[in-house]
Amino acid sequence: MLKQFIFTASCFLFLLVPGSCVSGQKNEIQEFENSKIYPSVACTADTNTTYALFLPPQYEEGKPCPLLILFDPSGRGVFPVNHFSSEAGKNGFILAGSNNSRNGMDFEQTTAIYRKMLADITKRFNIEKKAIYVSGFSGGSRVAGAVAITEAGIAGVVGCGAGLPAINRNPAGPFSYLAVVGNQDFNYTEIKQLDAMLESAHYQHHLLVFDGIHQWPPKALLPDIFAWLRFDAMRQQAIPADRNEINQFIQKNDKIAGELATEGQLPAQQAVFIKMLHFLKGLTDVAPLQAEITRLASDKKIIAYQKQQQKLLDLEQELQQKYSPELNLKNVDWWKNQAAQLQSLTKQSRKPEVNQVYQRVLAFLSMNCYMYSNDAFKRGNLVSAGKYIEIYQLVDPANTEHRYMAAKVAARNQDPDACFIALNQAFDLGFKDINRMKADPDFKAYQEDGRFKSLLNRK
Repeated sequence: MLKQFIFTASCFLFLLVPGSCVSGQKNEIQEFENSKIYPSVACTADTNTTYALFLPPQYEEGKPCPLLILFDPSGRGVFPVNHFSSEAGKNGFILAGSNNSRNGMDFEQTTAIYRKMLADITKRFNIEKKAIYVSGFSGGSRVAGAVAITEAGIAGVVGCGAGLPAINRNPAGPFSYLAVVGNQDFNYTEIKQLDAMLESAHYQHHLLVFDGIHQWPPKALLPDIFAWLRFDAMRQQAIPADRNEINQFIQKNDKIAGELATEGQLPAQQAVFIKMLHFLKGLTDVAPLQAEITRLASDKKIIAYQKQQQKLLDLEQELQQKYSPELNLKNVDWWKNQAAQLQSLTKQSRKPEVNQVYQRVLAFLSMNCYMYSNDAFKRGNLVSAGKYIEIYQLVDPANTEHRYMAAKVAARNQDPDACFIALNQAFDLGFKDINRMKADPDFKAYQEDGRFKSLLNRK
């Protein structure tokens, strides 16, 4: 049952900066153009609830259209809408990105936001009720999962960078699940385990892995995501089955599988067959694919590969369990040595998948340092916050957030020199969120300082 693995899924929510949103006016008479992105559409029933909107070029008032609702962890609805809009336009999906849902909210709040959005969208536009999908990144992925579990009428979820939330109940209705994760994402192991559980539970599912960190999927992966959505909508009989589209998918991936076989890359070839099986199930005869997958499963190369992959997952879990308690127990000097060792291990092996284990462990520690330092800061424990921020910098030196947080601690300690040193370091690392800095109450006393004004010109 899905309930079994929903309850075991971990739930990491880490507070990010709220995105700004501007409520629209007189939306009840607003007309919307196809192929245009609207950053903020206010719900007519509650103008404080807004969403970014994109209508595909194919949208017609009299023709039901599939819908994809997006949840960004920092409430930047326009970001995923803009990111997905090109492929959504090609594939005929309406996009709506919440400007209100963000990390730090409980699921009752975010689900209420979803309900208001859906009510408003279905009032304004002709939505295909059998093709309502939800997606999100990081904490937004867990929001999408929560919506699918608790609300009826969700056809499927595209979960990016995080798995399902810890909600101990059976789903309100069946839904498909496409997981998307970077091979350096700290949630990689969790999502791999979720994918195996979905397979055991006989869910319509697939896992797409890209080369990258904890982030929204790169644009190169979006065609696969929308191919999944269209095929799933065809399975739901929400849109007509397109035999030409299905055949093109088969031909493209069959060619890739053949090339991999010629190169002797049998695990990669099997992965392509598994992808084809998951995408095409319910649309065409997949028995030949299942036969090939079963045949390859007995190959010595694939058996050895799978054993090695399990060893790497076990190693990653062992390292996470080893280092997690040490964040509280060990001092900064101890962490200097450990962080240096882990960083060296990201480059030592000739096998990328081994290096990626240590990259993910560092990312895991970075995420935990953020959470611990933010929690200590909220409680007013600036000494503990400062310690976690120092460790944060050691395990993730290129991240802008630890310098920004160090500046906030310095501001709370009434040390403007240290504050501006840290802020300049954040900008050196690529910090660009001027609006966040201007709105931050910890920097209010410094806004007339020439050093603060100089920072506003750094972009």
